[in-house]
Amino acid sequence: MPTVTAIEPQKRKEKRFNIFLDGKFAFGASDLVLLEEGLKVGKIIKAEEVAKIIQKEQGTKLLDLATNFLSFRSRSEKEVRDYLIKKISSRENIKFTLASQSPLVSIVIAKLKKYQYLDDLQFARWFLASRLRSRPKGLSLIKLELKKKGISQDIIDSVFDRPYKESDLAKKAIEKRIARWHSLPDLEFKKKFYQYLAARGFSYDTIKETFAFFTKKR
Repeated sequence: MPTVTAIEPQKRKEKRFNIFLDGKFAFGASDLVLLEEGLKVGKIIKAEEVAKIIQKEQGTKLLDLATNFLSFRSRSEKEVRDYLIKKISSRENIKFTLASQSPLVSIVIAKLKKYQYLDDLQFARWFLASRLRSRPKGLSLIKLELKKKGISQDIIDSVFDRPYKESDLAKKAIEKRIARWHSLPDLEFKKKFYQYLAARGFSYDTIKETFAFFTKKR
């Protein structure tokens, strides 16, 4: 069972303390909670008691914050996890790496999954559809964005289960820009064309093919 190894007063908040279990940050607590639960260095505490204290101290509030965070748009599990850690870091005035050790993060994530607020597969499908519909980018860049959001390679492979023609995406991405550049000299037009699509993650061959298509229409 976990053992209280340290109780440190928070620097910016009076009457609040950071509780460490087995050498790792576990949760922040008020002085009232310390007294009610008899928390002191060396005390052995059951895991279910830890969960109860955390739930009582800040679990409900963090769950509310997380659901509000998800109400604006779909999020990956990593996005929500990082959001919760930042909230704990700010609340308890501790570093991000220390706040990431709090078991409260996993408790809230588990509840969000239980109530189907979090699903990385559904998020990846939504993200891909959004990128293809309104902000077309190269497929390799979209995959990289998903990777950065913590989406597993298996899920990425599954949402890209059918072939997408990159040249069609490139045409969609550039068509609104073409009107702005129609009066430019040929060399400058080509430069802007290539730079814009390259910045959006399209390959050289795709850009070349797309440029040839629009050049015929120019």
